[in-house]
Amino acid sequence: VMATSAMAQAQDLVTTKDGGDIFAKVLEITPNEVKYKLYDEPDGVTYIIKKTDILLIRYESGRNEVFNQESIWDNYYYNREPVQNLRPNMKYRELHTLYYHRDYTRSFTDRYSPAWTGVASALIPGLGQCINGEWGRCLATFFGNVALMSFAQSNCYEDASEVTQGFAVACYAAAVGLNIWSVVDAVRIARVKNMYEQDLRQTYSMDIDLYPSVNFVKVGNSFRPIAGFSFALNF
Repeated sequence: VMATSAMAQAQDLVTTKDGGDIFAKVLEITPNEVKYKLYDEPDGVTYIIKKTDILLIRYESGRNEVFNQESIWDNYYYNREPVQNLRPNMKYRELHTLYYHRDYTRSFTDRYSPAWTGVASALIPGLGQCINGEWGRCLATFFGNVALMSFAQSNCYEDASEVTQGFAVACYAAAVGLNIWSVVDAVRIARVKNMYEQDLRQTYSMDIDLYPSVNFVKVGNSFRPIAGFSFALNF
């Protein structure tokens, strides 16, 4: 009986929200997940479970930790892995090789709006790039469009030869193509930069959690529950 009691006291009990119990040894708690090994397999594989799937953990010390909040990172990464080894102030010319714009998931913390930057570039070529902080692409797109339209209009007159008129039509077509590219490019820049800031925010952020907890304190021959709060800081 004493051996059984000692074993029960020396393990952590992870209770999931679906009512399951996992007898484990908790190794690490990150802002998004909990890493553990099965208690009866100390040399086995390390398991990972999302904090949002956990109801509470009862530690071997008798302390209970209740998990009742959703992780703010879950919406970001349900369809992609975060990029590692990022640094602040990276440029789009670097970022577009690290991110695929179709992997973007919208978040309420995003700085850039892909839709509105696309509309801005549709109204004024290059404006969306400007809003996204890409001034070089903005100026190149804007003045490129102005130059093409100027060439087209200067060569489009009543007595112009077929070659000249063909050149004017080609300039108009190129200007339209540049406008379409400007819209697509602005949307992609916004998506990629938002994903970059999501990953950067996770890398350099601190996660502060306040959990209700219940500790069992031995009083005489019995244990008395004492309610309180647990403060966890992850960075």
